[in-house]
Amino acid sequence: MLSQHDVVEPDLFYLSHERAAQVLTAQNARGAPELVIEIASQGTRKRDETLKRRLYERDGVTEYWVVDPELDAIRVYRRAGDQFDRAVELTSERADVLSTPLLPGLEIALTRIFAGPASGASS
Repeated sequence: MLSQHDVVEPDLFYLSHERAAQVLTAQNARGAPELVIEIASQGTRKRDETLKRRLYERDGVTEYWVVDPELDAIRVYRRAGDQFDRAVELTSERADVLSTPLLPGLEIALTRIFAGPASGASS
């Protein structure tokens, strides 16, 4: 993804129908999706917040979300011109709601995202 020399594998990504026609090939995705989501862990957090963020920013990703389950937080980077604006940090503690202009009508409470296992589920 991104370029011939910069290959990354995001945890999740979103492509609109229009963008998919430009990016997807029979073998792989070549180019930047509109939205990239990385799930941070102790082993990936620094790379997600530095190297990957810079690559996604450089190559035209519209939004980049870093989901941090350890902190019950999501950092949202949105494109402003040719770079990302400063990250907006949403937290479960503040009962923030995640939304994006890329998916009108999507509103998800972080308390729902970071809720523990469904009640009645066995461990």
